[in-house]
Amino acid sequence: MPKKLYGELKGPFDWNSAIYDKLSGMTGVYVINVRLRDWGIDYPHGMSNIIYIGQSHDIGNRLSQHENMRVNHGLAEYRDDYSINVYFKPMNSGSNLEKWEGNMIQYFENKFGRAPICNGQTPNVD
Repeated sequence: MPKKLYGELKGPFDWNSAIYDKLSGMTGVYVINVRLRDWGIDYPHGMSNIIYIGQSHDIGNRLSQHENMRVNHGLAEYRDDYSINVYFKPMNSGSNLEKWEGNMIQYFENKFGRAPICNGQTPNVD
């Protein structure tokens, strides 16, 4: 489903221990979803298996932080309980990652009625 919404993403990549090295030093935006057929979060305007949208100058390190720090509204718990995919769009380090992330979350929110469950809120895109 992430590629249907955002098209330009690379992936899916299984969120396992190899992903930290694979995406180490990679700058960009990323989308995380649960990899189960017929599984989804019942958002106000429909079902989606997307649980998080983020950005980082080092996606591999950021994913490791998500797992080890146990922040972001239960993202690590989804990682513990389900098979998870990561999709990403590589970008140059000078890109406005926050704006890209905000626009992606806002698009999701417009389509499904709220930000992805583990994002908690929509960043300011102004």
